[in-house]
Amino acid sequence: MIPQPPPGQGPVDPRGAFGQPPAPGPQGCPAQQQQMGQGPGLPPSGYYMPPMAPPPMMMPPPFYPPPPPAPRRSFGGAILTTLATTIFGLSLAMNVYLLLFSGAMSAGGTKQDAVQAGDPDQQIAVYPLRGIIGPEQVALFEKYLSAAEKDANIKAVVLDIDTPGGDVTASDELYDRIKRFKETKKVPVVVTMGGLATSGGYYIACAADYVYAQQTTITGNIGVIWPRYNVSELAQKWGVKETTIASDKTPFKNAGSMFQPEAEQDVQYLKGLINFAYDRFTVVVKEGRGSRLKNPDGSTPRGDISQIANGKAYTSAEALALGLVDKIGYATDAYAYAANKAGLTKPHVVRYTRLPTLFEAFGATSNVAPPSAESAANGGKVTVNGVNVNVDRNLIQELATPRMMYLWRGE
Repeated sequence: MIPQPPPGQGPVDPRGAFGQPPAPGPQGCPAQQQQMGQGPGLPPSGYYMPPMAPPPMMMPPPFYPPPPPAPRRSFGGAILTTLATTIFGLSLAMNVYLLLFSGAMSAGGTKQDAVQAGDPDQQIAVYPLRGIIGPEQVALFEKYLSAAEKDANIKAVVLDIDTPGGDVTASDELYDRIKRFKETKKVPVVVTMGGLATSGGYYIACAADYVYAQQTTITGNIGVIWPRYNVSELAQKWGVKETTIASDKTPFKNAGSMFQPEAEQDVQYLKGLINFAYDRFTVVVKEGRGSRLKNPDGSTPRGDISQIANGKAYTSAEALALGLVDKIGYATDAYAYAANKAGLTKPHVVRYTRLPTLFEAFGATSNVAPPSAESAANGGKVTVNGVNVNVDRNLIQELATPRMMYLWRGE
């Protein structure tokens, strides 16, 4: 609100109350003029001038100390820091390299998982057999069984088999190793079958004292197979000729070549080899199962088990009727049977499994084919009649290498 003059005074221009005072002159100083009510922009004499509010107090700005001066790095210190960092990096890289190299070159170890808690002095060791049977499984079971032979706490062994079979020699080596383990350790060996225990898988099971098959198990498939491929007609179509040279007086040296038309004498020769492996299979079955074997009609085989060993894969019920397995049950039933046979009151069931190598854990593989001058010159391809064909050396070697298999190919 604009202050009003005392009674009797006229209106006053409020803008003059806030104007600048005039410069001093002959009419007197500004104070005298103000007292007399004279001077431009001043209220007349007797006007009440309200007191003006004091200006707000200003806070002083905050005080921040200046930052400390940056330390001066000497040239020698910079060199030492760089050298230390380089040495640390090289050491770290070398350790990682050695770790990866050892993981790639060495097989994984084993770990133990307690399946059923009990007295550690009454241990039942469970060893799984998975996948295609080959040299890797032989080496792994050698570790398993060698350690078990030295472990006084292991009172029984259960083989957990789930495999379609595999290499003839590897299957026989596993069978023989289990037999020797039984003679050395003198403990019960029981088999529990998973989804598949065919051909080589059943071959190995014959080394056990007792065999369990699950309700859904497929087993049997007693026989031998020799996977072969003949591409002679395809080779002739594309103008490919085999020029393999064999020594004199060895007409069967190149028998069964995939690039030559089938010759009857070669087929009969190869069948003789396969029959040799088949006869070995039947001997193992007869030794392992003995008087428990039954023909499909219920009669007892008299040395000849060809009615059973006919290459058929059987259901668990069929295998039980033929005497190929002893009972239908699950892994827990096999553990209980092994504990009973070993006289254990508080069995401690431990499952042993193979740990993956470091490369396997990271999904890496080391199956790298060595480069060749020809493949490098053609970008990894071979030209056949103007057609670029990718050539995998390992695949060709696999197809061209003869190999008898105790394997079920029911897929």
